[in-house]
Amino acid sequence: MRTLHPPSRYLLAACIGAGALAGCASFSEVKPEERDMFMVTATGVSYTMSIPALTAAAKEKAEAFCGRQQMNADLRQLVRGWRPMQVDLYFRCQPKGLSLQALLD
Repeated sequence: MRTLHPPSRYLLAACIGAGALAGCASFSEVKPEERDMFMVTATGVSYTMSIPALTAAAKEKAEAFCGRQQMNADLRQLVRGWRPMQVDLYFRCQPKGLSLQALLD
């Protein structure tokens, strides 16, 4: 009789790998910049995290910061560096429902 084992070993490895990637960035505090701009820095603490993953992590941090104020993050400028692997994201918090066209009118 053959016993089938679920692929739990592979599932566990995938979960550990996903958790490791999520934990490979450190963040600065969100800092106020000129006028109504803010900046957050995401730094890779392991070379297993790519620059696009750091960018996504910085965007999530900006969106969470603005979300706590019931606003949307308006991403402005992204500065990427390789030594150390770092992403500086500049953003504004805009009221929800406000469009760029409404600002221009």
